[in-house]
Amino acid sequence: MLKSYEAIYDHGKIQWLSESPPNERFKIIVVVEQPAPRKRRVPPPELKGSIQWIGDPFEPVISEEEWEASFERTARQLEGDSEAFK
Repeated sequence: MLKSYEAIYDHGKIQWLSESPPNERFKIIVVVEQPAPRKRRVPPPELKGSIQWIGDPFEPVISEEEWEASFERTARQLEGDSEAFK
């Protein structure tokens, strides 16, 4: 009669996950469980050609002044200035 035991085979060693077989010498059958291959996501056909660029991708989203003000506000927040969170 066959009995199943769960184990992990790692670099030539078997690590039993629960009980181990009662004998020190036994014949084994190995079934390898591999993760299922990841399926590639494909957009539905009705979306084909519907992607549009809005604006110039190389144009900054905010001005340099806005960026500096944001940077200064973040620095004040890190220093513990509660007014900088408003």
